[in-house]
Formats: sequence, C-alpha cells, structure tokens
Amino acid sequence: MTAWVAQAPALLVALAYLVVPGLPAALCLRGVRSVVRLAAAVGVSLGIVAAASLLAPVVGLRWGVLPVVGVAIVVSIVAGALRLSDRRPTPEAIGITARRSWVWGGLAVAFLGWVVLLVLGMRDPGHPSQLYDGLFHLNAVEFILDAGDASPLHMTMVTPGEATSFYPTLWHALVSLLVPVSGGVVAATNVATIAVIALIWPVALAALTTVVFPERPLAAACAPVLGFAFSVFPLGFLNWGVLYPNLIGTVLIPILLASVLLACAPSLSWQRRTLRVLVALAVAGGTALGHPSALLGGVALLVPFAVWRAWSVARRGTAARVVVIALIGLALAVLLAVWWAANVTTHEWLPTQTIAQSVGEVAFLSPVGRSTGLLLGPLVAIGVWHLVRRRVWWVLGSYAVSIALYLAAAWLPILALRSFFVGVWYDDTTRVAALLAVWGLPLAAVGASVVGEWITQLHRARRRGVLIAVIALLAVTASSHLLAVRNDLRYLRDVSYRFDEQSQGLSPDEAALFERAESELGPDSLVVGDPLTGAGLLYAYTGHDVVFPHVTGRYGAESAVLARSLVTGDAAVCDAIEDLGVTHAVDFGDTVLFQNHYTTYDGLHDLDESPILTEVDRVGDAVLYEITGCD
Repeated sequence: MTAWVAQAPALLVALAYLVVPGLPAALCLRGVRSVVRLAAAVGVSLGIVAAASLLAPVVGLRWGVLPVVGVAIVVSIVAGALRLSDRRPTPEAIGITARRSWVWGGLAVAFLGWVVLLVLGMRDPGHPSQLYDGLFHLNAVEFILDAGDASPLHMTMVTPGEATSFYPTLWHALVSLLVPVSGGVVAATNVATIAVIALIWPVALAALTTVVFPERPLAAACAPVLGFAFSVFPLGFLNWGVLYPNLIGTVLIPILLASVLLACAPSLSWQRRTLRVLVALAVAGGTALGHPSALLGGVALLVPFAVWRAWSVARRGTAARVVVIALIGLALAVLLAVWWAANVTTHEWLPTQTIAQSVGEVAFLSPVGRSTGLLLGPLVAIGVWHLVRRRVWWVLGSYAVSIALYLAAAWLPILALRSFFVGVWYDDTTRVAALLAVWGLPLAAVGASVVGEWITQLHRARRRGVLIAVIALLAVTASSHLLAVRNDLRYLRDVSYRFDEQSQGLSPDEAALFERAESELGPDSLVVGDPLTGAGLLYAYTGHDVVFPHVTGRYGAESAVLARSLVTGDAAVCDAIEDLGVTHAVDFGDTVLFQNHYTTYDGLHDLDESPILTEVDRVGDAVLYEITGCD
C-alpha cells in the first residue's frame, strides 16, 4: 500500500490532465448542469491532448506539457470569445436542488469504488499487465518518450524504417505525460488506468443520463454506481487484450453522445450553438484518436437520433422532406463507406453462441459469458418500459443498434456479413459488448429511479410489508452481481497483473535483470529476445533498444533470421547481427504470455547452447548474454 500512496501525486496529475485543459471551455457552456460541464471538460481535455500530439511535431516541439498548454490556451480563447459575445439571457439555466446534487454522491461512490477495486486487482503500481497487448502498449509509451513525438501518424515502433504509420496514440500520449511524476512507464500506465476508469466512466454515464433524462436526477446519481454491475467493461478490457486504446475511446462515447445532443438543442444563440458544436468536435477527435472504432461506434449509436431529428424536419413540407431524404441518404452512404474502409477483420474470433444465448445475455446485460447478475437486466426492462410509455423511440432505437451489433458479434453465422458489421472491432465480441453499456446503464438507472418512486409510494402508503419485501428483493438481486466483480478481481490478481515466478509474462527475476542490465548495456546497445516471454519489455523498463518490441511487426529479413536461428550461431546469423548492430541477447525460458500460433521465435530459446553468446549476468533463470562469437 505504501507504493500506492507514493503514486498519489501522479494520480492527481493524471486527473488534472483529464480535467484542467478543457475546463475553461466547459465553464463557458451555458444552460447545462455541473456534471455535464465536468464531462465536457474531460472530453475537451482529451481532445486537446489528441490535437497537441498531432500538432507538436508539425511546429517542431518535443512531446510534453508545452504542446498541451499551447492548444489549451487557443481553445480557451475561442471559447471565452464565444461566451463573452453571447449577451442573450439563458432561460434554460438550472439551479441546484437537493435531488440534483445527488449525482455528486453517486460519482464519489463510483470513484472510490473503482480506485479500491483497481488497487486491489493490480496489487502494486509496479506490476505490468501480463497480457499479449500489454507488451506493445508499454513499449509504445517508451517509444514516444524516446522520440519526443506522440503523433498517431508517427507510431513506427513495429515498422522500423518507415517514415509514417498510423496508430491511435491518445492513450500512450497521456501515459507518457505521467512518467516524469510516476517514475516509470509501468507505474504511469497503472495510474492512468485508475484515473480513466474511476473518473471518466462514472462522469460519462452521469452526464449522458442527465442530458437525456433531465427530469430524473436520481437516475443520474444511480448510473455511475450501476457501472459496477456491468462486468465486460471496463474491467473486462483489462482482462482481455489488454485494450488500453479501446478503453479510453469507449469511456468517451457517452460524452460524445451527450455533446452532440447538446449541440442539437433547439433555440440556441449562434454563439452558444457554435461553442457546443466545437465541444462535440473536440470530443469526437479525442474519441477517434483513443480508438477509431469507438468513434464509429458512437456515430452508429447516433443514427437513430439523426433519423428522428430529420423526420421532425421532414414533416414541415414536401420540399423539406426531399432535402432531408437526400441528406440522410448521403450521410448513410458516407458512413457505410467509412465503415467498410475501417474494417480490420481478421476472422480470428468467430461467433461462439446460439441466438438464444446471445439474447439471454442482452436481457440480463451480462454479455460474453460473464456471471449473470439478477438486478441490472430487470432495471433495464423497467427503463425501456418507461421510455415506451413516453414514446422516446430514438433512445430505444440507439440501444437496439448496440444490441444488433452484439448479436452479430456473438451469434451471426454468416461470417462475411458478421465481419461487415463488427469488423471495425476485429470481430471481437468483447470489444463490441462494451457498447451495450452506453445505453444499457442509463436505462437501468432510469429503471432504478422508477423503482425508487415505487418505494416512496409504498412508504407513504405505509405498506411496510410490501416495502420490506421489495427492499429485500433489491438487496438479494444486487448482491448477485458481486460474483462477477469477484471473478474479474480474481482474474486481475491471478493472471492480468500477477507478478511472481508463476506469472505468464514478466517475472520479478526478469525485471531485476532489466535493472542490473543498465551496467552492462551502453547507449548504442541493441538487444534481441523472444517478446512473448516478456523480454521485449526491456525497452519499456530501461529505454535500451530491442529488436522485437512487440510480437507482430515488420522488422525485416535480418530480424527474422535471428528469430528463427540465433541459437545456431551460423554465418547467416552473424551476418544479420552485423547488419542490425545487435550486441546482446536475453533468454527468459519457455514461459510465454500468449500461446503463439507460429514458431517465429524458436531460435531465441535455449541460448546457453549458442556458440556465439557469452553469459554476462543472471538472475534466477533470466540470463543476459553478450554476442562475442561473430568477430
């Protein structure tokens, strides 16, 4: 616990980066509630970080706090000018009442709850993610620090020699800003994970619920707390992947939806609408550079709202109807074209469920085979019933879009059609399932507020027997979700962040060897090792270059020779070593963090048998070799 206390300043800095850059613009918004301003501050802040990462190399600045401050100043000036020029009174201004302040209680509970869960799950801020993609994401942060460039157009870590390569780097840019405070890439990554989950996700849910259901302040307070009952996201993204870019992109989707809805509100002055549109664009930019699939998912969820608004306009007359139909057709054509172009299907993840299983998981809001809780699904059903009575069809349509996408991912047996719909998420059911939470949790929160009204009526009617029975039923069904939370927490501790000799990735001995290797490696050293054993993390831990910073990549023919044949030490191996400038090798045994489908790195094992390597250091079974036999 002492180690976590030492990271408190880093957590505060992370929270500041998530709020402060966009706060002036958010404070300029008029006619919105405080929680919506906080959500806007978060969304604009990440949009600013994303924009700064793109602009910094263009103007010749190294990546750091300075580009973020520069973009934030420009955004604040524009927002301030729009706010000061808007003299129109704001009849929609809303005073704070006791009920409307409940949302802050819900946010506080959610924030503290997520912090406790993640601290318990990770155990220590120095424990790295032991999952397949953790290798890439940790090393990508070091790559940004090394290059001084966080642009998504320059993430060439796994494509050495290329001038440009696109990869969404918002997550890595944010984490890199925390490294000077946290003391290392791993600690910075874990602190950023806590900040993103504990702050952004509850605020996003509360803001969307507030914007869509302003008459139900209790729902806005319940939405952040109900987030604990949805197992797949966000904890599921730490136990699968690990999906850091998808995580930061997906938590922004509710803020994106809320910002678009605010921008489309009626009876706004041009200044107010312009500011809201700019906020929505900033959030969209941050969402896109979090992960493009998150932006596309958000756009898909907005389609029913767009159709509903378009239909409202089309009803004004024949001319308007023709224009609206043409615009809708054009917009859908563009969306489909972008959707097709963004498809990254691999057919690696195939449907595994029957239609009945998939529908059942949607009904209980417990997708991807998670332990089924008994409260969330009925609350969603009550929320849906409430919206049907109010005829809020576009919200139900938006939720139906997320359901359709999940059913396609989990069940649809026509693979070509399935990949068309969910290929932007790599055909991965887990990534798609997170979309169910975007509307599922606000609907459950509406259901909870309706149940709260029923309880109040029972209390006023003094029907104590029924009241006690209802409360007892709620308590029992709520407790049923603890099993899924326990399972996620156990997986975090026993697999994803396990850091001992039984870890599936990096072990304490191997990390200790990284630390000791500093005395053996020079500034021009280049180290080769099987990345699947965690050897590639030498780069994230020390900054020394490695041949394979990730499992996949385009590393060239010489690197492939070493991966297949280093242990043989033959002439081809020595030629490759000389061409690449490799100086050292590491061997971490045969334990791998992912069962590779290929045999690419077989030549990097049993290196004690190689005639060209000399052992220079060892910690347990982790060994550092120097290449001495190719002179």
